[in-house]
Amino acid sequence: MIKAVIFDLDGTVLDTLPDLNACMNAALEKYGCPKITLKQTQAYVGHGGLQFAECALPEEKRGQAEFFYRNVYCPIHFCCKNEHTRTFPQEKECMDALKKAGIKLAVVTNKSQQAADVLGRTLLKDFGFDVIFGNRDGIPVKPDPTSTRMVLKELGVSEKEAVFVGDGDTDVQTAHNAGMRSVSVLWGYRTKEQLLDAGAERFAETFPQLQEILLSL
Repeated sequence: MIKAVIFDLDGTVLDTLPDLNACMNAALEKYGCPKITLKQTQAYVGHGGLQFAECALPEEKRGQAEFFYRNVYCPIHFCCKNEHTRTFPQEKECMDALKKAGIKLAVVTNKSQQAADVLGRTLLKDFGFDVIFGNRDGIPVKPDPTSTRMVLKELGVSEKEAVFVGDGDTDVQTAHNAGMRSVSVLWGYRTKEQLLDAGAERFAETFPQLQEILLSL
């Protein structure tokens, strides 16, 4: 049996898309730029906040992405009350079953550490995560495996004893780069076709199905 599961956050553990869209549009409006749609937000997220900001900005302002991200978007995002963010059906039951089986749980996300910590104290507080690792200065974002390997070391688990669960192509690539197995979930922000193109091999359509897969590995 596996000893740990590392989860992505946005689109995997929480449906954060409406709040991400609202925060980005508030920032864009403040910066004098057109708003983006929910569908555009879905396509732009997954590779970290800086790339999200770069994609959301009009082409002529993309050279200002880092300034916009740090000075306009982040202050708005950090104050987000996550009023529209939700968990997924039967998620808590899955997490409880994994913990009962003695499996350690962690999150590795490209969301900023500050924003991830807010969710850890609120919507995720009852899920029993041992580690929540967000985007930190000086540490490359996924699909670079650095953060994932740091979490495995903190959990005291090897790559072969853990599984990475996520909804994105980035998560599939992260698992591969870290030498881990992965399960791709189909309730998130990427299609099965996109995940297959990224090299995904195992899929779960619901949390009960994910629970069954993880407990069989």
